[in-house]
Amino acid sequence: MLGQLARVPPFNEWSAFKDYRTGYGLSGISAIVLAEGSLGEPEDVRQIEAIVLPDDSGGLAPKVVPEGFQADGPQLDIPRRVAISLLSGKALLVFLTLWIIGGRRPYPRWLSFILAIGWMGVAGLVIYLLWGSDPGERLFWFAAVLVTLWLGLSLIGLTVGATQSFRAWRAGKKWSSRLEQAQLRLRMPGGLTLKGGSAGLPFCLNTLLSVYRVDPPAARRSWLWHRFFRKLHSEIEAWAATGVVTPNGSVKSVVLDPKLRACVQQGRIRHILIPEQRDGDRRVINRVADTLTPIRQQKVVAAAPTGQLGFAAEQPALRSHPCRHVAQAIMAIGNFSSRWQMAVNTLAALVSAALLLALPDLQSIMAPPPAPTPITPSSPSPYYLWVSLDTKKPDCFQVILESKFWSNRRADVKQYSGANASVRAEIRLQRVAHQTSFNEEEGTIWIERRRRFLTREFAPGERVGRYTLSYLSHLGYE
Repeated sequence: MLGQLARVPPFNEWSAFKDYRTGYGLSGISAIVLAEGSLGEPEDVRQIEAIVLPDDSGGLAPKVVPEGFQADGPQLDIPRRVAISLLSGKALLVFLTLWIIGGRRPYPRWLSFILAIGWMGVAGLVIYLLWGSDPGERLFWFAAVLVTLWLGLSLIGLTVGATQSFRAWRAGKKWSSRLEQAQLRLRMPGGLTLKGGSAGLPFCLNTLLSVYRVDPPAARRSWLWHRFFRKLHSEIEAWAATGVVTPNGSVKSVVLDPKLRACVQQGRIRHILIPEQRDGDRRVINRVADTLTPIRQQKVVAAAPTGQLGFAAEQPALRSHPCRHVAQAIMAIGNFSSRWQMAVNTLAALVSAALLLALPDLQSIMAPPPAPTPITPSSPSPYYLWVSLDTKKPDCFQVILESKFWSNRRADVKQYSGANASVRAEIRLQRVAHQTSFNEEEGTIWIERRRRFLTREFAPGERVGRYTLSYLSHLGYE
């Protein structure tokens, strides 16, 4: 409290508050800001403190006030605007999209395992219906179980995603409104004048932290924000960041080599958020650490001139987190990314796409359309038999000709256009080689249901119509 009072009138002029103006006593994500001529030293890792104070100037005072350093207005206002967007704008949508695609869910592991088994079961049923043995009369029950299981799993996923997204937006909306009306103070030691915007990413993330500190209970209503700030608070001393933030939230590349060198030498830094660029992977960090090993050995030898020393190779503890967007920084800090969840979501997406394509087939199996009746027109040619049907779902039926005079035929029902437009099956009449009947009107026409699933045709289903060839041949002419 004294640290905050020491920076507002009239206490900012009182000498008794001098000792409290050196810092806010708040931890924050460190920025790597190189001093002029520096090749990357531990002192270049500078901890940033951010605090939100009420703005009583009526909008006349600047929205962002730097302390301990100097910077241009856009260098400070852009991270603030991006932070507002992360709370309730387009950047929040990017974060929620990344989380929905491959982020951890707010339920226990055993439930995640059960849901994954459920999606595997749906995938197994789809594979069985495509390439397994013909289920025969059990096809209805296979389809019913498949649809029920898929709808239940989809409902759970959509409900969790929608609920958590709404809660994150509601909490962020409250914080963003407060940030827009308040004054943000950023403190960084060193007395530097910033050139370039490489500190934009840590400025933006510390701005989020400052509004959370104003109203921590708001995060309890949102699992996403609660997890993010809890993780950040528990490891905040170990995080550093660098990157130019654009108004749309993208993170642009910066010079990394000396900044990685500074972080490797700074023992407390374990994680660094960087733009997604080639010179920021693990191999580069190892190379930087290898170049620093002789220097460390010389320092140790100088400190202990007597006795024998042994050196063992040690991998650097620093881990880089490349980010194209500030939302990916939130994903990294909150440890939201999960390969297991990504695999489950990929399986769910593939299975759902297949079932959406197969919905007409599943509907015809579970709730078949009513049996059609023959109508006109009939074929004008004596060499063809037209079986026109009054149905809106021609793909669900087939027509079979059984005759001792004509060759037995099976024809699909299709939609035909033109002068004689109708939904019909066209059967070419061809005499059998060895006739057992001399009546050319002898024959039976069957209408049966088709049972399909995507690319597979099952054994014919129920026969729902029986008509004589004589009746259909004269239909429309009498």
